[in-house]
Amino acid sequence: MAADVDKRIHSLGAMARALGRGNPLDRLLEIAAEEAREAIHAATVSVSRLEPGTGNLRTLLNVGDLGPQEVRWPEQELYSLRPDSNLGLVVGELRTWTAIVDDAASAPFERELLRALGKQSSLGAPILVDGQLWGEFYATRHHHQTPFSDTDSAYVQALIAILAGAVSRWLREESLELLAFRDPLTGLLNRRGLDRQAGKAFDVPSDSFRSITAVAMDINRLKRVNDTLGHSAGDRLIQSVARSMLKAFSPLPGSLVARVGGDEFTVLASGHAPARIVEAADSLCLEQYEFGPGVGISAGAATAVLTSESTLTPADLFAAADRAQYDAKRANLSHTVLSGDLR
Repeated sequence: MAADVDKRIHSLGAMARALGRGNPLDRLLEIAAEEAREAIHAATVSVSRLEPGTGNLRTLLNVGDLGPQEVRWPEQELYSLRPDSNLGLVVGELRTWTAIVDDAASAPFERELLRALGKQSSLGAPILVDGQLWGEFYATRHHHQTPFSDTDSAYVQALIAILAGAVSRWLREESLELLAFRDPLTGLLNRRGLDRQAGKAFDVPSDSFRSITAVAMDINRLKRVNDTLGHSAGDRLIQSVARSMLKAFSPLPGSLVARVGGDEFTVLASGHAPARIVEAADSLCLEQYEFGPGVGISAGAATAVLTSESTLTPADLFAAADRAQYDAKRANLSHTVLSGDLR
């Protein structure tokens, strides 16, 4: 036991040095996954990334004694948020969890997955980068091994903290390459970035379904602020609204906030109850901004349940949310209008 503890301490030190060398993302993940697999005696380790707006975790890397359908660098290994999976603990509650294949207390989907992988136990943990959920660490053990313990979970959490710092640095470099998809004033995704992510959100696997909600938001009286206080005041208002939106929707992991026009914003969220999304939007409608009377936000929302057979497009969903937002603005409402007009 003491030898294992010493080995893990040395492992964390070695990994911190290795991850601090500015490697590309795939190499960062490979170093962390292989180091973790050896330190916790795992059969396999996988790292997945949350795709904002989609409710999906996309597996980036699998290492170790892989199952029949697993490959080291998968191209299309996706897992959707579902109520019978421990994935909900990672995405919804940001919790580390363990499961055992023959333990009735473990989630049914996890037990089914372990049987498909030919493994006995699993451990999953959220990867938080800059305070936001970025992805999931997932490990398994063979049938002849003991299940994962609290000590294993503690090591994994320490390892993830080191990995998260390296990923954060990589993301800052990546953001410089993706400026075409970002709004320069707020740092949010622009319309092009939103459309790209929405395309992924609407790509539903054949054996599943996805609840998806769009919220259209508009700043009331931005033109008056620009005309009376100047465009610098208008820019400050836009930035203030963007910060408020990020704060309001951050409790809904994977939600995506975009600025799609001068005073227009769109939120896209998958795998969350529409009522929770509308509640977050309602809180923004009640927020006051110190740029004169009547300055605030109008909001409309549209929601749908998608399958692989759905013909609804992102444009359809956004248009329905826009129509609901227009109704809210015209009636000067301080709450979100939920569309019943999804065409």
